[in-house]
Formats: sequence, C-alpha cells, structure tokens
Amino acid sequence: MPVFQHVHDIPDEDELAQLVGAATPHFAFQIRDRVAQYAAALPPDHRRQAELARHLERLDVLGYGGENGGVTVPDLPPRPPVAPRTTA
Repeated sequence: MPVFQHVHDIPDEDELAQLVGAATPHFAFQIRDRVAQYAAALPPDHRRQAELARHLERLDVLGYGGENGGVTVPDLPPRPPVAPRTTA
C-alpha cells in the first residue's frame, strides 16, 4: 500500500496536540492534510470538528506565513560595510 493511501486512526487530543504542535512551516501542509483526513473521517456534527478546524487554520497560517521565532526586531548592532578590495 502506498504511503498516501495509508489510513491513520484518529488520534486523541494529546496525540493531536503533539502532531500539530511540532509543525514547522516546511511540514505544515503535510500535517494539515493528515488533520483534514481526520476531520473528513468524522461526522460533520462530531464534537471534535471545532478542534480540528482550529488546527487546520493554524497550520494554514504557519504554512503560508512562516514563523518569526518570536523575534520582531533584530538585537544585533549594525555592522560597518566591508570596504572594497583594491587590486595591487
């Protein structure tokens, strides 16, 4: 069976938090696809649909917007420009 056809059990809340919490921008869409599969496997009125929707939204933001690691302004002092080399 190809990997993309593998069916995963729907994780409990803690397992899902671990999966989504470890997401990086690079893997956000892959994890989002798996969470979307979980949501599709549940009935539309299931109590966990809201939780899954929140995770899907967070993964969309992470995947499209990236992350800044909490740094808004660089804290390094400016460096002087490098002087061009002169040929001898």
